Amino acid sequence: MKEWEDTTVREIRSYLGLRFLMGLRSHCQVRGFWSIHFASSIFPKTMTRDRFDSLTSAIHFVENEEERQGDDRLWKVRPVLDVLDETFRTVFIPNKTITVDERLWAFKRRHHAVQYNPSKRARRGMKVYKLCSFDGPEAGYTSAFKIYTGQDRGECPASMKAVIDLLEKAHLFDKGYEMHTDRWYSSPTLFNHLQARKTSAVGTVHNNRRGMPADLRASRGQIDFQSTPTGMMCLQWVDKRAVTMLSTAHTSRIVTLPPNRRGEQRSKPEVVVSYNNGIKGVDLSDQLARSYPSARKTIKWHKIFNLLDMTVVNALAVHRVLGGKLTQVDFRLELVHGLLQWGGRPGTFRRVPPWQQEKQDDQQTHMPADTPFRCWRCSYCWNVHRRRKETRVMCASCKISLCASPCFKEFHT
Repeated sequence: MKEWEDTTVREIRSYLGLRFLMGLRSHCQVRGFWSIHFASSIFPKTMTRDRFDSLTSAIHFVENEEERQGDDRLWKVRPVLDVLDETFRTVFIPNKTITVDERLWAFKRRHHAVQYNPSKRARRGMKVYKLCSFDGPEAGYTSAFKIYTGQDRGECPASMKAVIDLLEKAHLFDKGYEMHTDRWYSSPTLFNHLQARKTSAVGTVHNNRRGMPADLRASRGQIDFQSTPTGMMCLQWVDKRAVTMLSTAHTSRIVTLPPNRRGEQRSKPEVVVSYNNGIKGVDLSDQLARSYPSARKTIKWHKIFNLLDMTVVNALAVHRVLGGKLTQVDFRLELVHGLLQWGGRPGTFRRVPPWQQEKQDDQQTHMPADTPFRCWRCSYCWNVHRRRKETRVMCASCKISLCASPCFKEFHT
């Protein structure tokens, strides 16, 4: 590998663009993008494979020699986490209903934050608590997240502390939000605390939680419930098995659902229907991120490229809130297009080589010139309109063959 050369902002943008582009073909190994099968792709045209490997191995967010707090186990990515926390909280404010759940980012090396959970697909990795929106075009937007490091011990249980920390980080207390969560977090103690902070909550709950009633006895197809003077309801409903719900926003009302595929009409408690719809926020965020992952196998824990995927999913949610109609694939291609600074649609025009970019930026002029030797095919006609048209004109700066009119003007504007 060649000696190290200082990088630039433009090169880092290109590096991130290639990372996102790799996610669209996640089945291929990293080095395979520079193989002879991809020799005509944008990967070797953007940067060499050795340079990409050099940037990957040299990525750091803080200096190793800097002083750090001894109790901060995420100090190597702390600047990035602080920036993302501030950005996620201020760019978009979620609607009334939110959901809290955890995810596992796969990582098999040693670190204090690595957890083992056989019920998750990754099984071993970093556990991340996430607070997401689940309804409307902003579904899947992560307003706050927290990486578990094993330092959540305090006066309240770890499950309760995780929910309180996320709501405080997102500044959502005392604003009338409705939170949906699963049985690992739900407890009468947590729901009473949320009620005091003007936040309602819905979730499944374990029957042996402290403060739960012990005399709930529901038969198949029936419900049994109890309520407190403050408005918290505990309901048990038996379908295939007994389900116990805890809610501060619902009553024991039964609702009739639309007929299913077999034409059967069913009835369920309103709290169960609301919970089933509201718990999908974190699942959707994780599903969108896993569809085109930019994260690759690594032995360095601080290279958490899962943060990039979460950021892209949030950007896609904001795009849809603002009225955009792009799918996730098209949105990622547009993102790659902007990072790589191509001259046309994503993947259609040849990018200016890095050693000519500064020279082109200094000139800021694009003058027509004669193509050498013979007529060449107009790149704009072929790539945009799928029309073959030969021309003797090319741009002296971009080195691309273009029709004198109107392709030359349309390409540069």
